[in-house]
Amino acid sequence: MDSVMLNTDSQEPLYIQLYHFFRTQIEQGRLNPGEKIPSIRGLAKNLSVSKITVEKAYQQLLSEGYIENGNRSRYTVNPLELAGFKPAGPLSTLKPLKSEEQAKKPLRYDFASGDMDSNGFDFSLWKRYINKVFLKKNRLTSYGDAKGEAELRRELARYLQESRGVYAHQEQIIVGAGTQHLLHMLCSLLKTSYQSIAFEEPGFKQGRRIFADNAFSIIPVTMTKDGLDMNELLHSQARLVYLSPSHQFPTGYIMPIGQRNRLLAWAKANQGTIIEDDYDSEFRYFGRPIPALKGLDSADCVVYLGSLSKVIPPSIRISYMVLPERLLSLYQKNSSLYNQSASTLEQLALAQFMADGHFARQIRRLRKLYQEKRLLFLEAVRKILGAQAEVNETDAGLHTILSIKSPLSAQELVQRAWQKGCRVVPLQDYYLETVPHKLPQVILYFSKIPENEIKAAIQLLKEAWF
Repeated sequence: MDSVMLNTDSQEPLYIQLYHFFRTQIEQGRLNPGEKIPSIRGLAKNLSVSKITVEKAYQQLLSEGYIENGNRSRYTVNPLELAGFKPAGPLSTLKPLKSEEQAKKPLRYDFASGDMDSNGFDFSLWKRYINKVFLKKNRLTSYGDAKGEAELRRELARYLQESRGVYAHQEQIIVGAGTQHLLHMLCSLLKTSYQSIAFEEPGFKQGRRIFADNAFSIIPVTMTKDGLDMNELLHSQARLVYLSPSHQFPTGYIMPIGQRNRLLAWAKANQGTIIEDDYDSEFRYFGRPIPALKGLDSADCVVYLGSLSKVIPPSIRISYMVLPERLLSLYQKNSSLYNQSASTLEQLALAQFMADGHFARQIRRLRKLYQEKRLLFLEAVRKILGAQAEVNETDAGLHTILSIKSPLSAQELVQRAWQKGCRVVPLQDYYLETVPHKLPQVILYFSKIPENEIKAAIQLLKEAWF
């Protein structure tokens, strides 16, 4: 056995150093099975440390099976009995993932994130609602309702009726920790009736991935300014479709009423199901928000998906869906298989937050904040980038698409922006098949860029690209 060396200047506790020493000696065969190790008293004396230090190290070795109690309170080495055993190397030798390497680089402006402006939420007010729920100890010591807390589902039903034109009973509403979680659940309800699904092209890539992971065939259908290309949809023979008609992501297009009626007629005639992702619908800056497709659904063939992550911080993981009667009955038959994933604490706090009118005020507050920021952003793009960039302007949402007049590819533009400390995302990432555009296009979110730094941020992009 090698001599024990302890570093009293290290931040690592002495007993941990001692534990690592004996563990290494055993793993590398310098201490053999059955061999005795020094007594606690003797080793403590030799190292001039307390007996407790040695005892804690030995207890850890004992609990992990490296040593066992022998005669006269002496410890002996256990056989490892692991053929080909090789200790893992230190974590520092592992090669970091590309995303982790990038994360180490200084990021000044994040144009790729639709996160909330940190000044757009009253955290002190939210804290008061959280603290009130802490008084409801009985509610917090159970798993809660699998569908979501009844108080929150009732408030969501009221909000949908008043703001989105959707009349849904609270029993139709299923709450979950984020849209992606709900989509996995939805896949399990749909897979007995459908094997393929049509998606907008370009469209929600995370949603496509979830359905693909659940063995659905993905059929891309071209987006036009009027929504999905209905001829392509009819020829696809799909009976299940995923879309965002009130503010299509990422193009920002709004599906007109005539197209909505044609889509609903198609679903009714083909025993189809429409999944309506009402993404970003709260932030329409001119006129009233467009009513949801679900509000026109007399045949009950639309699954409505709603997310609160643009109104309250996305770290509060609460989304919801409204199920048609057919899928609701299937859900209820298998309800024992679904545990609630969203925090009961946050559900109850949000329910009261909504009941007291703060949610509606929060939407108005953010709409005003983002409308002002959007105008500053578009003005800066036009003045600084000028004719070198074409703006795909819409009157809703938290992002815009730029077509860049450059010989560089979209990916090269992304890399050059990154070198300047700006993160942007290429539009091509949201296409399943070939991108039809001649000019490279990027998506720029403005929600997280501070108002007083918008011009500086756009100037950095200009320096990166031109």
